Amino acid sequence: MFDRLRNAHTELQSAMAAIDVDVVDAAGARELVGLADEVRRSGDALRTVAVGQVERTNGWRGQGAKSISEWLSIETDCAHYEAQSVVMLAGQLQHLPVTQAALRSGELSGTQAVEVARGAIVAPNTETQLLNLATYATVSDLRDATSRVVAAATDEAERHRQVHKSRSLKWWVGEDGACNLKGRMTVANGALVKAALAPFEDSIFKQARKSGAHERPEAYAADALMALCAAKTVSTTKTTRSNAVMNIRVDIDALKRGRTDHGEICEIAGVGPIPVATATEYLGEAFLKLLVVDGVDIKTVAHMGRAIPAPLRTAVEERDRVCQVPTCDMSVGLEIDHIKPFAEGGPASLENLVRLCKRHHLQKTHDGYRLEKIEDRPRNGAKGTPWRWRPPPDTS
Repeated sequence: MFDRLRNAHTELQSAMAAIDVDVVDAAGARELVGLADEVRRSGDALRTVAVGQVERTNGWRGQGAKSISEWLSIETDCAHYEAQSVVMLAGQLQHLPVTQAALRSGELSGTQAVEVARGAIVAPNTETQLLNLATYATVSDLRDATSRVVAAATDEAERHRQVHKSRSLKWWVGEDGACNLKGRMTVANGALVKAALAPFEDSIFKQARKSGAHERPEAYAADALMALCAAKTVSTTKTTRSNAVMNIRVDIDALKRGRTDHGEICEIAGVGPIPVATATEYLGEAFLKLLVVDGVDIKTVAHMGRAIPAPLRTAVEERDRVCQVPTCDMSVGLEIDHIKPFAEGGPASLENLVRLCKRHHLQKTHDGYRLEKIEDRPRNGAKGTPWRWRPPPDTS
């Protein structure tokens, strides 16, 4: 068994060394990336299940490590946090043979397997559902679905309290002289921070685009934090609060009951599940748009004018949290676009509106690029969208 693997590895290394990447054309380069990813997935899957066996047989003991994750980190030269994640997944897969089989066959990536296992380990009846979702959804969509499964299967209020007890904000100066921040808090408090930063981040992004500057979203977020600190004014009697805006989605029955039952949701859009009690508590703490799932049917809100009604704008912003071009993950400075142009009679409706980043919006409007619908693909609120991005016919 091992000889076959060693021979296959030797042959693979030989094949890789023989490839002259510099002479590969564009189509070949794309294919090569796909092949390399399949090899990576296979290796990661085998490593994960092997780690499970090392743990079961105590094979890491006596190797100079204090824990199996430390042993794995040393043995494979990976970061300790990565080793911890692999060890946790390996332990969960012992109880999830279907998910383990999907990982070993290459149907699941390691990241997808982590999310499926996170949900299925607390609610085994959701394993098939999560595996099916993983076949077409992005990791972001899968993570959201898993978070809802975990929230429904656990005492969300108690979990919320435990997270709050463990809240922290640390800062330290690294070896390169940079100040580093690391924080931990409840989803609700994290959403307040995110919402408070959002207008500063959006303003900084727009100013950068006007000047022709292009930086990472993380850089704009850091600048937004500094802008928020500079704008914050504190008097001896009152601290001003920024007009933070959050979208809370909650089933009307859960809102009336004060807690969620299986299948119901109460979450901050784009952030994660929260207890119903926390949602009602924050109603008076910030300017909130409460999206009651059993309330206004957003799909019926349409307008033939160019203006977009506020409820519809809220729905589009919640659904399309990143640029809807599948290859783009930009979440800052998004613009709402009519799929069928307004000039051609396209209505301001949920089905005819989409959020795009500035670059892709300009390409669609002026350069002939277009969004092509993929039938039977649900819209889940991230870039696992029902769209293909098509170049102009003369450049395809």
